[in-house]
Amino acid sequence: MSKKITIIFSLFLILAVTFFISISIGSVSVSLKEILNLFSPENEALRKIIIDIRLPRLLNAMLVGAALSCSGIVLQSLLNNNLAEPGLLGISSGAGLGAILIFILPVSLPFIFITPVSFVFALASTLLIIFIARGIGGGHTDHISSNKIILTGIAISAFISSVNGLLMLISGSSVIQILYWLNGGFSGRGWNEFSVSVFFILTGLFISVLISKDLNVLSLGEEFSSSLGLNLKRMQRVAIFAASLLAASAVSVAGIISFVGLVIPNLSRLLIGNDHRYSVVCSILLGAIFMLLSDTIARIVIAPSELPVGIITSFIGAPVFVWLILKKKRSFNEK
Repeated sequence: MSKKITIIFSLFLILAVTFFISISIGSVSVSLKEILNLFSPENEALRKIIIDIRLPRLLNAMLVGAALSCSGIVLQSLLNNNLAEPGLLGISSGAGLGAILIFILPVSLPFIFITPVSFVFALASTLLIIFIARGIGGGHTDHISSNKIILTGIAISAFISSVNGLLMLISGSSVIQILYWLNGGFSGRGWNEFSVSVFFILTGLFISVLISKDLNVLSLGEEFSSSLGLNLKRMQRVAIFAASLLAASAVSVAGIISFVGLVIPNLSRLLIGNDHRYSVVCSILLGAIFMLLSDTIARIVIAPSELPVGIITSFIGAPVFVWLILKKKRSFNEK
């Protein structure tokens, strides 16, 4: 068994252990014996806690972590930039705009409407960026320049963020809800959110794994990969579609959670190398593990209250990201 397969298998085991620990920790602690006897008649109250609250919450956390990290590694490979992440395509700010509009409507709507509306706004902002980037320069090449996508994404994301800020100023009593959603979290997320997002996220993950071999070719450079027969235009469309679908689904469920799509792909490459056939799967597993741990910490650090998960991921992700930058700088200097 190769080292890379061993690492991926080990991550599966770590994910399973992390899932069990997360489901057993909370306002009510659950032992292994109680979990094994969950469906006995005397455990009806415990069964409701596990089945109706903790299980869907943890499944949502795993899906969101896997989606954000996979979206990140696809975008970083496509744009040839290890600092790329889902927010670069306006996905986060677009989803935030959709959620804020739901919160400030004069008519009160159920919370479940936030997921589909923010999903639509996230995809719309991505399409707007691609449309503008394609029109810059007026060329007729087979694909859009990575630099054009990055620069357009920064501009559109900044514009939408400013609109979000303006709406927050006039939101009145809804500002607390908006701030909590923008910081990301899984409080109140259940089977409804899971059923809405699971198909889209699994589809995006499947597409990302399928194109992992092409991402290896693309990493050789756009001109060289084109000479090898890679259809850059089709590859770019498929990769952007998969990354946008993953990130939009994740943000529509959990709100804006920072650093997962930025840090986890870099950790994945550090752990398993640059072969995308393995690093994409590794990133998916690491993202799910990281999100489960972050959600568990968010639930217990100020129990019985809880912190937004986005605060935990930023608190952990920021120093890890600085460490990655310093490590790469040292490696470059040694060369």
